[in-house]
Amino acid sequence: MLHSVWQASQILLTLHSQSKHHKALEGQSALGGGALFSYDIEVEGARIPVDHYESNAQYAGTLVVVHGMSPKGKQDPRVSALCYALSKVGYRVIAPEIESIKQLTICPSQIDAIAKILLAIVNDQIITPSGRIGLMAPSFSGAMCLAAASLPVIKDRIAAVCAIGAFTEVDSVMRYLLNDDAADPYGRFIVLKKIVPLVCAEHSLFQGALDAAIQDNLNEVAFDEFSNAYNCYLSTLAEQDRQKIRRLFHDAVYREQLFSSSKSVLSEELKLLDIVQRVQDLSANVFLLHGSRDSVIPSDQSEKLFKQLIASKKKVELVVTPFISHGDTRFRFSQVPDIAKIVNGFAGYFRSVSNISA
Repeated sequence: MLHSVWQASQILLTLHSQSKHHKALEGQSALGGGALFSYDIEVEGARIPVDHYESNAQYAGTLVVVHGMSPKGKQDPRVSALCYALSKVGYRVIAPEIESIKQLTICPSQIDAIAKILLAIVNDQIITPSGRIGLMAPSFSGAMCLAAASLPVIKDRIAAVCAIGAFTEVDSVMRYLLNDDAADPYGRFIVLKKIVPLVCAEHSLFQGALDAAIQDNLNEVAFDEFSNAYNCYLSTLAEQDRQKIRRLFHDAVYREQLFSSSKSVLSEELKLLDIVQRVQDLSANVFLLHGSRDSVIPSDQSEKLFKQLIASKKKVELVVTPFISHGDTRFRFSQVPDIAKIVNGFAGYFRSVSNISA
């Protein structure tokens, strides 16, 4: 037990220090006493890029970290910071690139795609000597990983899953992102990219604006900045088209109409993304971590999932904390009792996946 608490504490200290600066090293470079390798693994005839973080510390187990919905994929600084921190305490960390998630697509097929990647990793005796792994993922990917870890083909090979800021009811999360003024614009843009092609004849016009707005958000350029990519895109259009785009971005009633119109097309997908139903066969231990002020996926989503997992007699821990933002890995220390909850939550997760006796 003491060793897992030490691991959790060291990882949080590393993430806290990297909230200000993080050095991601390429190739077979020194990485805090370890190394980072990039290569492809074969998954049913396809080549999947992975980053492999290796430590010189005593091998503690193999963890797979799945990136969230960002065009940066596994190169997202938050993902690489987490992988680096995990490797520092002895974990072999594998971060695969999942193209559809990188392209900001929300679809049930990602669940099977993740499961196939996990199976390829656990079947590699060099990467995973024990044949069992731990799994971590943020946001929408966290929910997808919980569902993937429940599939018969892989469920007995997953020791534990840590989902950071995950959804439970995708329908209510999409409605929140589209309609609530407090919702994060980035999440709203992703949902609009999903539904606009389904219900809008002029979807290519809207897609250009959404792609530009996403680019601005990733580059931390203000939405109202005159020279940002979004406004540059609008400047190329006729006033009539600019008005259509402004309506999409600023009229919540209109967005709700679009979402309602898309429901008949999306009904089967939404059913397949019902995470509560998808995790009934889950055998892995679960750690749910959620920011209490999450403006992309509200924390009540993890709270609902926690209650459902408890009712299904699953082994699960939940920590809701004000000290992280959505799906984040940058911890800000300010109140010791809350940090202690996070440490204990991670320590339980590491006890499930570690090869080192507590």
